[in-house]
Amino acid sequence: MIETTIDPRCVAEARECFLEARECPGLPVRTGIVESWRRSRLSGVDSAHLDPPYFDDLDTDGRLIHAARPVLDRLQEKLSDAATSLLLTDAYGRILDRRVEHVALAICLDHLQLAPGFGYGEESVGTNGIGTAIEARQVTAIFGTEHFTERLHAMACAGAPVHDPLTGRLVGLIDVTCWAKDANPLMAALASEAADDIEQRLLELGSERERALLTAFLGISRRGGAVVTVSDDLIIANQHAAHLLEPTDHTVVRDKVAELSRASQELVEQVMLARGDMATIRVRPVRAQTEGAGAVVEIQVAPDARPPRHLVRPFELRLAGSSHAFSKACTDLETHCRNRTWVLLEGEPGVGKLALTEAVHRSHGPASPFAVIQPQDLAEDRAACLRRMSAAIGVPGATVVLRYPERYPRQAIPALLEWMRAASGHPGRPWVVATTYLEAEPPEDLLSTLAVTLTVPALRHRIEDVRDLVPVLLRRISRGGSVSCSPAAMRVLLRYSWPGNVTELLHALRFALTRRRIGEIQPQDLPEVCHVTSRRVLTPWEAIERDAIIRTLQETDGDKALAAHLLGISRATIYRKINAYGISVDGR
Repeated sequence: MIETTIDPRCVAEARECFLEARECPGLPVRTGIVESWRRSRLSGVDSAHLDPPYFDDLDTDGRLIHAARPVLDRLQEKLSDAATSLLLTDAYGRILDRRVEHVALAICLDHLQLAPGFGYGEESVGTNGIGTAIEARQVTAIFGTEHFTERLHAMACAGAPVHDPLTGRLVGLIDVTCWAKDANPLMAALASEAADDIEQRLLELGSERERALLTAFLGISRRGGAVVTVSDDLIIANQHAAHLLEPTDHTVVRDKVAELSRASQELVEQVMLARGDMATIRVRPVRAQTEGAGAVVEIQVAPDARPPRHLVRPFELRLAGSSHAFSKACTDLETHCRNRTWVLLEGEPGVGKLALTEAVHRSHGPASPFAVIQPQDLAEDRAACLRRMSAAIGVPGATVVLRYPERYPRQAIPALLEWMRAASGHPGRPWVVATTYLEAEPPEDLLSTLAVTLTVPALRHRIEDVRDLVPVLLRRISRGGSVSCSPAAMRVLLRYSWPGNVTELLHALRFALTRRRIGEIQPQDLPEVCHVTSRRVLTPWEAIERDAIIRTLQETDGDKALAAHLLGISRATIYRKINAYGISVDGR
């Protein structure tokens, strides 16, 4: 049972002493409170003001919510006559649900922004029953003046962490909050019992979820072919799929499952596998009761009776890369250049659409005009752009690139379409390529003039190309300097998912050169973001915290215990945050 008999005035005096001198020797404060105050100070929390961050993208319909809802309903009914609230948060202290019947308490909680959507992590609001319980990884009660932030002194709260019984990972927290004058040691026991009940429900739902996934997997596997089942923490593949899929194909499969979760319906698409086989990928959702359990992915390789074409390898176009996926894109674009077929070239930002187009153009007409029309060019001097485009008509091997046509000024579109109609009917028609992002929407009239659509694969779908890209990019940005990439640094680069593609890789190498101008680039020379494998989008605060942990781990040669000591957090906390952020730093 948690002790509450320490005089609040003594605790308040200790807090004031700590704020002035960073220590409070000889004053009675419960174990762990001063440590939490230290962490709050190191995090830069304002002791006089309360400003919790707000998040509008929380998972309010996931497994935790489904497991906790009956428990919260039952406790809410029992506490309906008490000035007590119940709060459910995720693993980062962000509030997902709040139950409070007492009107005055509800108004007070609203003023404190202790409401769904707001984050009450210790790094944001200081010592409190939510954030401190998450840091301590145990049931924690905070009473009145023990709160680091003065505005919370009127409150008392007790938080109990909730773990997924299948994985052991922290998934959330249940918190009981009331007025400080009504504080009771039984608050912690109530929160702990509720957390146990939620964990039992998670176990039951998890079992149902795994049974649903396994049943769906076995049912489809009986038909033959390659089958993979994917959920947040489970992957099942039959023998056929294990032989068919390369490591880069797993990223494609996960991306398609992520698309399914957004579309909430079955997806069927044609994809190019790493080995060069064209396959139909069918992603089917699997549900367990009222929640999504994951997806079953069926992969069928299309029979191809035609003899395989010669692939135009990137090095033949003076580009870096050796993957089959990128070679296929090179081959397709080169074929359309040779046939003068107009192309819409799609791809994520930074994949190298313009570089690929120019390389293909130079392979056919190195001395021919290569006109690139940017949106700002049309906005500033439309007549000059049209003259450059018209000059390409009738010139053998000429190419016109329309970059980001979805951003072109609306008033420029009619003249552009008129030029395209004239150019398409000319015997010496130039090759026209429009480059755009995957989800962009160029004008429909312009799209109708482009015969085919090609996609340049993202770097994470051809991660082996990083080995070829790095030395080429280093030679370019170091102006031929004697700098290379060490094997250890290359391993870091190959583990990263590169959401910014080749452009982000270039920026990472530029950053590394600011730390090492000659010799071999080492892992610690790379930007902090390269050392993570997490796919979750981080908040600005989380990104700062992640980078601080990575820098400290690098300074301590990967010694997690020493890094935790230097950061002022527990060893358990640093291990949890390393796992949460997907940090990968070699060492102890």
